[in-house]
Amino acid sequence: MDWIEDELDLAADNLRNLAIEQAGGIGHERIRLWLHDTGLTLEQAAEALGISRRMLIYYRDGEKPIPRAIWLACLGWKAVRPTCPTLPQQIPSAAALHA
Repeated sequence: MDWIEDELDLAADNLRNLAIEQAGGIGHERIRLWLHDTGLTLEQAAEALGISRRMLIYYRDGEKPIPRAIWLACLGWKAVRPTCPTLPQQIPSAAALHA
């Protein structure tokens, strides 16, 4: 393949990620960024999402499509951001989140 100088270069996985997102899906880069932003290990993140470590790796690496429910769980976790090492047993009230 010949590259044209000064043209936009995209790696195949980045191009695929953009296509998934344009089609309304959730690109695997979002899971990567969520893991980085939260600082969770794969084990902690899998437990927080209620999935296996292996499935999280499939999503992170783009091997399987990310279900909307999993992405919403990521967003919810980030919004609540538990401060203790164990997962919360109850959903905090809106008042508690904004206090």
